[in-house]
Order: sequence, then C-alpha cells, then structure tokens
Amino acid sequence: MTYYARSANATGQKETVTHHLTRAGELCAQFLSPLGYEDWGKSLGETHDFGKLSLRFDLVLKRQKTGVNHALPGAVLLTSMYASRPNTAHLLVAAVASHHSCLQGYDRYESTLKAVRNGTGKNLDAENREYSLFGPEEYQQAISEWRKDFARRRLAPAPSFQGEEDALLSKMLFQRFLFSALVDADWSSSAEHFEPDYLAQHTGPALDPETALQRLLDIRREKQQCSTASPTLNRMRDELFDACLAAGDEAPGLFTLTAPTGLGKTLALLAFALRHCQHWGKRRVVLVLPYLTLIEQNCRDYRAVIPELLELHSNVHWTEAEQLLAQRWDAPCIVTTNVSFFEPLFSAHPGQCRHLHQLADSVIVLDEAQSLPPRLLNATLRTVKLLCDHYGCTVLFSTATQPSFQHRSGLNWQPREIAPDPPALFAATRRVTWHWRLKEPISLSDLSEELSGFSQVCVIVNLRRHARSILQSLCQLCPVEEVFYLSTDLCPAHRSDVLGEVRRRLREGLPCRLVATQCVEAGVDLDFPVLYRALAPLDSLIQAAGRCNRNGDSPAGQMTVFLPDEERLYPTEYYGRGAQAVIDLLSRHEIDCNDPTHIDEYYQLLYQNDRGDKKELREAIQREDYPETEKQYQIIDQAGVQVIVPYTGQLELYKEICRQLDRDGLTGRILQMAKELTVSCYDEKAVRKNCVPLFHRSYEAGQEVPTKYYLLGIPDFYSEKQGLHFEELFNGIY
Repeated sequence: MTYYARSANATGQKETVTHHLTRAGELCAQFLSPLGYEDWGKSLGETHDFGKLSLRFDLVLKRQKTGVNHALPGAVLLTSMYASRPNTAHLLVAAVASHHSCLQGYDRYESTLKAVRNGTGKNLDAENREYSLFGPEEYQQAISEWRKDFARRRLAPAPSFQGEEDALLSKMLFQRFLFSALVDADWSSSAEHFEPDYLAQHTGPALDPETALQRLLDIRREKQQCSTASPTLNRMRDELFDACLAAGDEAPGLFTLTAPTGLGKTLALLAFALRHCQHWGKRRVVLVLPYLTLIEQNCRDYRAVIPELLELHSNVHWTEAEQLLAQRWDAPCIVTTNVSFFEPLFSAHPGQCRHLHQLADSVIVLDEAQSLPPRLLNATLRTVKLLCDHYGCTVLFSTATQPSFQHRSGLNWQPREIAPDPPALFAATRRVTWHWRLKEPISLSDLSEELSGFSQVCVIVNLRRHARSILQSLCQLCPVEEVFYLSTDLCPAHRSDVLGEVRRRLREGLPCRLVATQCVEAGVDLDFPVLYRALAPLDSLIQAAGRCNRNGDSPAGQMTVFLPDEERLYPTEYYGRGAQAVIDLLSRHEIDCNDPTHIDEYYQLLYQNDRGDKKELREAIQREDYPETEKQYQIIDQAGVQVIVPYTGQLELYKEICRQLDRDGLTGRILQMAKELTVSCYDEKAVRKNCVPLFHRSYEAGQEVPTKYYLLGIPDFYSEKQGLHFEELFNGIY
C-alpha cells in the first residue's frame, strides 16, 4: 500500500510519507547547516514521522480513528540505527520523540522506547493514545517500507560536552537547536503541502549590510547637521560612532560597549552590527532591549536603516505575513525584548523553540545590559558565551553602567571593550553635579514643595504609588497644565503625546514639571536642567542622570538623590540590595558616577554576598529537566493582563475598536489597531471588577475563547494625568 502523511490539499492530492520525510530532511539539513550538522538534519527529517508508515495512522487520515502517537516510533527507529553511538542516538531520539509535544531528555523516554519496540505492556502513552507502531512485527514491516527510500546515514561525531566548563548547559542548548530545526522543518514542509509557496512567501529577505550601512551613514550626517548639542559632545558622539564602526572588523566573539548616556549609542550599536555582518558574513542582526518604551523609540531610527525590520514583543500584533515571520524569526533584523530573546533559549515547547536555529551566525546586541535578571544571571551569561563559542554568534553588551560580571562567583567573563577609553569619555561628559541627601528621609509632600520651586524639573521614583502622591501635591501647588506624569500606566499613544509636549516645553523654555517612574530612565530622550531621583541601585541613578543636561548645553545639570520617608521604598528585594550597596559605597567615599572604577566597586559590593542563580533553576539544569528549566527561567514573574483604554487623544480609534469588538469579537486585526491604546496591568482583581473581558469567537467550536485582554469602558478609570488607575481620583481633577 501507499502510506500518506497528510490528507488531500485544495488540488485533491495527498502527501505521501516518503515525500514528507524527504522534504523535512532537506529543510532540517538546511537549517542546521550553519552549525555544520547537515547530515544530522537529514537523519532527523527522514525519521521523525516514520510512525506514519502504519495502518493505525492510515485510519486516522481516513477519520476512522482518533489521534495516535506517531512521534515515538521514529525515536525507536533511531535507537536501533545508532545503537553503537549512544551519544548521537540520545540527542536525535529526544528531538524526534518530542517534536509534537514538550522537549524531554532521552532518559525520560528510555524505558518506553524498549516497551514499544518489544510490544510489552499496554499500547497506550501517558495521554491514552495508541502508538502507531507497537511490537517487533509491526516495526519490522515499517522498517522494510522505510528502507525502500531511505537508509542509515553516516553522521558526523556528536559534540563532546564533558570537557566543557558548562557541559550541561551546552548539551541542553545543542538539544534545543536540533529540536528547533526539526520543528521548523516539519511545520514548514507540512504547510507547503497546502500552500506550495509557503516558505517563499514567509521567508524574509536576506540582510543587505552594505545598503543598510549606507542608509545609516546618511542618517548620521543628517543628525550631525541638525544637532543642537555642544561641539564637544558632538565630537565625542562622532568618535564613539567611528570606534563602533572600526570594531565591526574585529574577530567574532563577546564585546562590551561602555559609554555615558547621551553619546548616540542607538545608532553606534547598529553601525557595529552592520559592519560586522558585512565583514564576517553574519546572517542577521538581533537587537535586544529591556523596555517597550525603549523599543518604541529606537525602532523609528532602526526601521529607517532596515525597512524589513521585525518587532517582536507583547505590544506588537502582526499582519498574517508578519505572524509567520515572527514564528520563525526569519527577517534581516529583529528587535525584541529580554523576555522574547532569552526565555526560548531555556524553553521546552515547540512553538517557542522553533526559531532558535535562526540565531546561528547572528550579531546580537544587548542594550542596557544591567537589566538582566539577577537570579537567572549565571545561566544567562553562560548561555550567551555558548552562542559565541559554538553557534557563530557575536554578542555585544552595551550600557552606561557596565556590570562587572567578572566579580560574580562562578563566572569566567572576559569580553572585549569597544570604547577606546571609557574613563576619558566619562570624564569629558561630566554634565551633572550630584547632591546626595540620604541622611534624613524627606516626606513626599515636602519634596513636592521643593520641586514646585523649579520651573523645569523631573523627579523619578521607584513606585507608582509615590509618583501619584507627588503628582497630586504638585497639581495643588502649580498650574495643572505645567505638571506631567509618565509611567507604564499610560498607553503608548498617551506616553508619546506626553513626551512630545514635555520636549516642546523644555525646548521653548516653558514651565515643565515631570513626575515619572523608571520607565523614562533608559534611552528616553529628555533634557532637564534639574533632576531628582529616589535612592535606587547605582545603575538606575546613572541612567536617570542621563535625562539631566543631556545635550551639555547648560553649565551643569543638578542631580539630587533623596530618600523618601515612606514605609515601602523598592519594588523588589534585589532592587533594595542595589540601593543598600550605594549606601555602603558612600560610607567608604564620595561616589563619582563619572568614574568607571567607582561603578566597578559598586558591583563588587553588590555581588560579594550574591546568592547566584535561584536554586530551583540550578537543580533543573543539573537534572537536564527541560520542562522544569523552562518553568524556572521566567524573566517576569507576573505576565499581567492587557487593557484597551479610552485615551481621549485617540478617542475615535477607541470607538472604532469597540464597534469591531461588538461585531467580531477579539481578532488579530483589532489587536493590531489597539496596540497604541493597550496598557499592561498587574492588578488582575481590579481589572476583572472594572473592565469587560474580551473573547476570541471560535465559530467552528461554537464558543467564545477567553483571552488576557480586557476593555476599559469606564472613562473615569483612565485619566489625562495618570493614565490607568482604579483608585479614587485626586480632588476630581484627573
């Protein structure tokens, strides 16, 4: 008989198992070629659906039987094919056995593989599905059929992990790359049966670094001509840009860029990445930023250089074509968040791992490196080193406050610095005079009185509750139209409008008092003459100072660090430890935030009592437990819910979204429309009480499917001053 892998497509053709295995093998080999494991890819693709050479699966296609487990039989085939090479067999088996489920190590399958091959016990898996092949007779018949078109391949030796510094992490990462290539090959070849030009339509263009670099140089010239910064600052920006461009010719590996805020790192980083791609033939650029506000701002510049850029984060909703590119990360330039970049490197699920093979031979730029999660830091940095050592990646860590990771216990950290003379850069960009007022805490009401005495001032605090209290006081002390508020409680469209108005008032010399949370610290282009910052980790303080006298056009900006007289001061325990390290450093000597040696000393204090990665993560890696590793490696503990808000600046858009929601339920198109009006909220209880839950309508199932999205229909809970809130309005004026 002829065995089929898939039912008929629009032309009435069924896909044979032979065709599917052949095509999957071709694609998997292509996807693993940057790693030098094409032959492994062929073998994975040609065996993964071996279990479809069975009568049980034929009955599934004829709809005479419900789903069967056809993945494990392919793994059984591999155990016999490569029995003399257990290290190779175990890696291949785990990828094939898991390709329709959750990635597990070989040890989780070993006893089951023997039972299914020998036909012992019940023919049922953990989900009560029959295996498509069970017992020696059925296997021998399927193997005879398979051998008509395929044969055991001679494979390159398996990597040797034993002598490596991070043997377990290295083995698990290689396993995920195999898994990624197989999943992508299987899904893509399956899609081609129904859509023959699937890959042609859903593969991004190749990176053209020469053209992109020329665009970047043109944009740089325009910015040079329009700059209002001091000649000294402009000269340093040019020197940093040129240093990044020159460093692009250096051999691939691990780099750092340590430079003060306000020196134009956004474009300089891209210059390094494009030149490096041009010189070393790297395939794509991946730009990783920790904050959505930073992505929103930087993508405008990056897209002018690489129009085919793909944004990947929670606030983006793509067209259908972009959706498929996003699943595969098949674009010349990816801009994404720490969550979207790092969590898949520790994942066990096919959908999350599918794109990992695309990272090989990439230039990866990690901006604001100090934002990496401390309880996951060792595993994160070691994995980054593995990407450089084994997968052809170049990784650049950039920040004004470069963490001294070499002081963290158990890390071997020796990157190359791009900036020619960081101490000289910091000394020459001394734009701020620091005032440390930490001996006596100050009440938020007294602080507001002090702030009201300045015409142009920004205050940044650690908690939104503190920010709202200062906002209330300032609006009583000053004209309301001169007071502004920024936090992630404002939707993107609202934040953009507030930033635009704040910049206009600063530019025109008008009164402007901004109350903000940490969302303005990294990369947001603001330039206040006076800035107040609640005590925080040193990197946050220095980032905040980058919003003060940013262009160096004042004799000296004034930066005051204060201690709020409040019971709760910090959002997390680790944040508080960073603040305490600042106090400890001040007890030794005055802190010069323009001296990199003081920053290094701060990190020594911070890391000296560091507990390392959390125990649960370390133990999961030690056991090679892929699902538990994924569970423990969560950059954000709370994902929150998404609320579409009635911001008056985009009220017509909000009304149109409501009309379409009433008609169609929640759709991808509506999410795309609503991204500028969407706020992430962690107070799920208040959201459920005051907002309307939104559903996807599943017409096939005849039901509405719950989502994490809500609609705020009560305008009073979204105000012009403080965005989304579920508290009583301050004096009715918000």
